[in-house]
Amino acid sequence: MKPAEVPPPSSNSLVVAAPAKINLYLDVLGRRADGFHELETVFQTLELADTLTVTRCAAGVTLRCSDARLPCDAGNLAYQAAAAYLALRPDFGGLQIDLEKLIPHGAGLGGGSSDAAAVLRACRALDPEPLPAAQLAEVALALGSDVPVFLIGGTAYATGRGEVLTAMADRPAQVVTVLMPDAHLPTPSVFKALTDSERGPRSAHGAGWAAAAADHELLANRLTAPACRLCPPVADLLAWLASQGLPHLMSGSGAACFVLGTLAPPSGVRAFVTAFRPRGRLDAPG
Repeated sequence: MKPAEVPPPSSNSLVVAAPAKINLYLDVLGRRADGFHELETVFQTLELADTLTVTRCAAGVTLRCSDARLPCDAGNLAYQAAAAYLALRPDFGGLQIDLEKLIPHGAGLGGGSSDAAAVLRACRALDPEPLPAAQLAEVALALGSDVPVFLIGGTAYATGRGEVLTAMADRPAQVVTVLMPDAHLPTPSVFKALTDSERGPRSAHGAGWAAAAADHELLANRLTAPACRLCPPVADLLAWLASQGLPHLMSGSGAACFVLGTLAPPSGVRAFVTAFRPRGRLDAPG
């Protein structure tokens, strides 16, 4: 897996985008021996993105975040990513990270994972002796199952825990409305709520099927039912979306849902009108 190219820095500071993702398709194929679940999914990065300014400094890691609700220490994946990189490159110095949040958290949009991957990409670009791409991918996976996809961006087919990636041709340009109810869903709780039949086992469709399918033909998410059982606002939003007649789906483990197209949200639901972000624009700050 080759990390996306980051423009060469003009100084010891670099501004990078951390795009959100949606899952155009997500199935659970069964429980693995390691306790995780085998997945089949199609990721798509979006124009909706956080922005990070990553600056080399003398030592240590400092993180400042525009969202006061989020931790600015080792409880934040961006901080963890910086610390993990510096542990492997002790001569690199330190990092100051300024994180401007736009992606809602607890949404199934991969915001924290994308922030971590953006830090890793920036570190590699700022480092005169950067880690090899394969080692960077290992660091990304150690941080979380969703982090590796943000090293490549665009459209990607994935199996395993979501980390066995096949980069796909960018899907045709598409406007997307991301809808965020007043709710948050912890991913472990959603997987725990799967019934035996929802958990599988079942067979994967394969990357060829995913590449040939139209956007609306992909739209299915095995985690929708347990998420709706746990979170009535998600169930209510999905019921409302079904009445609107546009292709829609919950992303990841929720709570965010999306519509292929533009749609004014119901009361109490935040909306972000965005678009598919192709692989070549992964690091454009906006």
